[in-house]
Amino acid sequence: MPFIGLTGNFGMGKTTVLKMFKNLGAYTINADRLVSGLLRKPAIINKLVKIFGREILTKRAGKTSLNKKHIAGIIFNNPKKRILIEKTIHPEVIKTAKGIKNEITAAKPSSTVIFEIPLLFESHCENIFDGIIVVYCSKKTAVRRLLKKGFSKDEIVKRFCAQIPVSRKKTSADFLINNNSTHNDLRLRVHAVSKKLKIK
Repeated sequence: MPFIGLTGNFGMGKTTVLKMFKNLGAYTINADRLVSGLLRKPAIINKLVKIFGREILTKRAGKTSLNKKHIAGIIFNNPKKRILIEKTIHPEVIKTAKGIKNEITAAKPSSTVIFEIPLLFESHCENIFDGIIVVYCSKKTAVRRLLKKGFSKDEIVKRFCAQIPVSRKKTSADFLINNNSTHNDLRLRVHAVSKKLKIK
């Protein structure tokens, strides 16, 4: 059963592509959703509090949880602390994704599993995959899309700076999906890759 990594930089359409693969019959895993689940686990919360202090906590309706906005501020304003957070979270994300993949394999050995992981190359986990898909578009196109979603220019620049340039990621890809054009063009390109992966 192929285990495929799907990546690309901020605003380039990874999640849209993942949904298209799901519609074509692939099993899909989203790293951001896994992170959201992990950040609710007491063991992970305690690890992060030990590193960054209790200022990353917030209380709502009597419940203590992580202040995700504050953490995002740490991630994109302090490279050293960002690396500490990634070292805490990413091994757990990979472990969880592998567990899900193994469950799917046991139930349906012939299925294709596609794991969307924004920091695939940054977290050096290329070797766990049977193939890698990189979704890309021009920086100008990505910025335009992100501004429409409500991100500020400052947020966009900081997030771009926290990632390896997509031009470098493309050189390590097994499959490239160009997302510079229309939604329909993107759908056709995803379909072409799905045929190569023999997704049914």
